[in-house]
Amino acid sequence: MALSGAGRARRRSAAPARGGAVLLGAALASALGCPAPPELPPAPPRQPAGAAVLPACKGSGCSQAGALIAAARAFSDVRHDYLLDTSSAMVPGRGLSRSAAGVFSPVGVACARPKAELASPAVAGALAATSGTAAPGAIGATGAPATTAAPALASATNASAAATGAPAPGAGERAIDFRYVGIAVDSVLVGADVDLPAYFSAGGTLDRRRLRLVAMALVADEDPQFFDPTESVVPAPGGGCACGRATHFIGAVKRGAMVAYETDVTAGEAHGTAMGLFKARLEAGDRRVTMTSVGELAIEGVEGAPVAGAKGGQAFGALRLEVKKAVPLAYAIYPVADVCRFSLAEPEIAPLPVDLGVVPYGAAGTAQALITNRAQVDVRVTHGERTVEVPAHGSAELTFSWTPEGETAGCERQTRRDTFVVQPKDPASPVVPRERAVVVPLQVTTGMPTFSKHEPIATETGRSPDYGRASVDWTCPAGYVVEQCEPQLASCLSSTGSCNAEGYRLTAEATADGRGCAFRCAGPSSSIWGDHGCSYTATMVCRLGCK
Repeated sequence: MALSGAGRARRRSAAPARGGAVLLGAALASALGCPAPPELPPAPPRQPAGAAVLPACKGSGCSQAGALIAAARAFSDVRHDYLLDTSSAMVPGRGLSRSAAGVFSPVGVACARPKAELASPAVAGALAATSGTAAPGAIGATGAPATTAAPALASATNASAAATGAPAPGAGERAIDFRYVGIAVDSVLVGADVDLPAYFSAGGTLDRRRLRLVAMALVADEDPQFFDPTESVVPAPGGGCACGRATHFIGAVKRGAMVAYETDVTAGEAHGTAMGLFKARLEAGDRRVTMTSVGELAIEGVEGAPVAGAKGGQAFGALRLEVKKAVPLAYAIYPVADVCRFSLAEPEIAPLPVDLGVVPYGAAGTAQALITNRAQVDVRVTHGERTVEVPAHGSAELTFSWTPEGETAGCERQTRRDTFVVQPKDPASPVVPRERAVVVPLQVTTGMPTFSKHEPIATETGRSPDYGRASVDWTCPAGYVVEQCEPQLASCLSSTGSCNAEGYRLTAEATADGRGCAFRCAGPSSSIWGDHGCSYTATMVCRLGCK
């Protein structure tokens, strides 16, 4: 179903940006030796108020950090352009220059203006100030108001949850359209891992870097913000358009929450990978590792224990990020080309990554995502055998499917890439590029549908057998819940062979937590004559129950 953007109330909410480095903090250019104007706020202090110093790595803080390290692998394909700014001090539309190393620095020109700008004198004044003219009543840059989840996006999220068993946002929770777990060096989110020596040998004189392990989530917007070019955007000699030295511009504000574990690293300590150094410090209980948070981000699933016998020695379930309190956290970053007259801008996807929920091996999982057309022309989106037309600045839902395969007896997180193609609806439209292939990262929590265990259990035969030998307790693998506890082929030395007569009693019950079975056999004893005994085959069946 395509949704037109023309009838929406233009609220100053944010929209996710496209692939690239995520920038956390504002002193990005200065951190790498490039000057930064005042519009980008300074980096937070090394120990901000409320920062918690982690104890030896046996507490809950370190357990959560360890879970984030394991989860980062699943986000290696999820990259977005954002500037983190909790003060909402940036000016939407302001131009940015991106270096070959992925470092952003502001330029003194406004390249874009929000389409609803005329209704907001404060924002108009802030944009005018960037080009040297002040509007009447201008008070400077403004932040974005709090927003609620978009009905279309909420519909896609809830439909996906119903189809896959993934939990939909509950009371007090916010629908999330962007989740990320990974490593940041200084203020730059670098992905799942990075070689540290490169950050001390290329393009700078700093002998100390800050290493961060970040978990962040941005909540869904009620309506995406679109932009028009300013007078500073002019046709480029080789085609397209240009805005001075700017390659990108600041988009709308995004609200969300973040948790970060951080530590400083000197040039002499920068050996190997960032993840390896982080693991070493956590395992050593290094008190230089601190924890900070912005907003309120609940992280569930940190108790996921390793599963013995799993491929690679362990299998972890998925972390679930819930934004309990959303605050202004980041600004989207867009290429200047997005506001060119004939630009085929890359559409946005929410939520990202697309999570199919819990899907056992061999079963098909599906999930829906909202595709927002940021181009100024109607487009045709082709995904597999399905084609849908999306109006300019409109949206449509796409369904993604996946049948995971594997052999792990436990919750396993798998990732893969899907692709859809975007073309102009009118083949004669002179857009650049002529088409786009958009990569969509998918995630799924999976495992064997069931786990079963069978084992013969028996006492010795005698006048006073040890019935304790016929009592066993079994536990399902991590991520599984018990489905069946049953004694089979039971035989006791009663006159009829029954294990529930003449003083014999055989039981099989699920444990109170629902994660295992308790088998018990009791019977008679004698001191003079007669033999007694109990034997059976204990059978336990567990089904996949990842959170």
